Amino acid sequence: MVKDEQKWIRLFKKYKRNELEDRLRFQLADLENFIKARLGGASAYQAAGGYQNLYQLLKKMEAEEKIRAIKSSDFNQRQPRLKKRWSLVKEEPAGWSDKVILKLSRQLNLSYYLKRPAQQTGELKQQLSRLAEFLNNKSEREWTSREERSLELFADEKYLSRTAGKKLLSNLKLSLADLKAQQYNHLFVYWTKDPTQINNILIMENHSAFIGAKKALAAGIDIFARDFDTVIYGQGKKIIRSFSFLEELLGLKAADDNYSQRQQLLNGLNIYYAGDLDPEGLAIYVGLENKYPDFKIKLLAEYYQLLLEESERFYPCRKRQNKNQNVLAEVLIEFEAGGYNDLAAELQRAWENDLRLPQELVTLEVYKKNSDQF
Repeated sequence: MVKDEQKWIRLFKKYKRNELEDRLRFQLADLENFIKARLGGASAYQAAGGYQNLYQLLKKMEAEEKIRAIKSSDFNQRQPRLKKRWSLVKEEPAGWSDKVILKLSRQLNLSYYLKRPAQQTGELKQQLSRLAEFLNNKSEREWTSREERSLELFADEKYLSRTAGKKLLSNLKLSLADLKAQQYNHLFVYWTKDPTQINNILIMENHSAFIGAKKALAAGIDIFARDFDTVIYGQGKKIIRSFSFLEELLGLKAADDNYSQRQQLLNGLNIYYAGDLDPEGLAIYVGLENKYPDFKIKLLAEYYQLLLEESERFYPCRKRQNKNQNVLAEVLIEFEAGGYNDLAAELQRAWENDLRLPQELVTLEVYKKNSDQF
C-alpha cells in the first residue's frame, strides 16, 4: 500500500497536467525526477517513501488500468523492477455500454448509477464486475470477516469499513450480509460447563467477580439457584461491543435466515447481568439490554441484594460518575417489580449521595457461606 497515497496521486496528476499535456507516453525517470523536485530534493523524496512508494503507485494505477507498461520497454536495474517507459490509458467516455449494464444488472441494482452517467467510470465497472461475479457464486462461498471479503473484492482490506466502501454498498442496496461478510467484534472471555449446552448465562462486569463466580460454579455451587452453566467476563463497557460474539457461540448467525429456529434458540436462553451497584455499572446493563433486545437480558437482583447484605457500609465513588436518570428509573422499576423494594430504596439513596457497592464484596467465600440459602 502506498504511504500517503493521496499525496502521491496528486503528484502524478500534476506531472500529467504540467509535463505530458496531451501526450500519453512518459519515461519512468522523468516522472521520478519531477516528484523529487516537487518534494524538495532527493532527501525529501526518500523521506516520503522514495522509489518503493513510486513502485507501489505505478502498480496500483496499472491494476486500475489507468496506465500500462510499454511491452517493448526495457526494465530498470532497481528492485523491485519497473519498465522504463509507460503510457497513460485513454479514459473511456462517460457512461457504460448497454452490454455492460445488462451484464451487471443480472446481479446488481444499478438504479443509482443509471441516473448518474458521469459516475459510470471504468474503475467502478471493474469493482462492480468483481461484485457481480461474487454474487453469482455466493451460494458456494463461506461466511468471512468484513476485512477478508474487502481484500478479496477491492484489493484493500479496509475498503468496506471506510466511507467510500459503505457508500458503494448503499448505492447498490447491498449489505455486508449480502457479501457473506460480517464485522467481528472483540471476543469476550467466558467459562462454561459444557460448550454444547449453553442456556443459563451470567455476565459479570469485573474480572475478579467473574473468577469468583466461575470457581463457585466449578465447585458445584448453584449460585442463586439459577442453574448457571456459563459465566461471561463483561470487561466493563466492552461487553456492549463484544456481546455479538454470543450469536456466533450459540450458532445464531447460522439461523439468521430461519426465523423460527432463531426464536427457538433465543427462547431457550436465560441471561442475567451483575456489576457494581453504581451509576456507570448499571448504565452498562441498560446499554446492553437496549442494544440487544432480542436476548431479554435481566438484572440479577439477588446478586445486588447479596452485595447489600455483605457490606457494612457504602463506599464513596472514586470518580465523578455520569448519572443518567433514565438508567436509574429503569433499574428501580426492575428491582421493585421483582419485590426488591428495600434494595431499590438503598440504590436511590446511594445514587443521590455518590455512593457505591463494588462487586468485589461477593467472593468465593461468600458464595460458599451462602450456598445453603441459594
